[in-house]
Amino acid sequence: MVEKIDVINGVVYVYNAEMELINSINVDTLSLDLSYLNSCKLFTLNISQPIKRTVKFSELQGIDTNAIYEENLYENMTEKEKSDFDNLVDLCSIS
Repeated sequence: MVEKIDVINGVVYVYNAEMELINSINVDTLSLDLSYLNSCKLFTLNISQPIKRTVKFSELQGIDTNAIYEENLYENMTEKEKSDFDNLVDLCSIS
C-alpha cells in the first residue's frame, strides 16, 4: 500500500506505510503533466500520515539556508488538484 510519494529531480519515489522504498519511477514515463514541479527541489505527497497533503519545497534546509515550502491540505485543494493527487497515487500504486 502506497503511503508517501516524493518527486526529486525527475524521479518519483514511492514508499509504503513503514516508509520503505517500494518503487522508483521516472517522471517522463507517467502519463501526467508534472511540469509545474520543475521549479521545486522536493515534492511530497502524504497519503494519510500525518495527514493527506502535498508539500512543495522550493528550498531545502541546509547549513546556510532555511527550508522554504508550501503545504496544501487535500481538503483545501481544488477539484483539479485533488484529481492530480489521486491520479499520481493511482499510477504509483499500479507501477
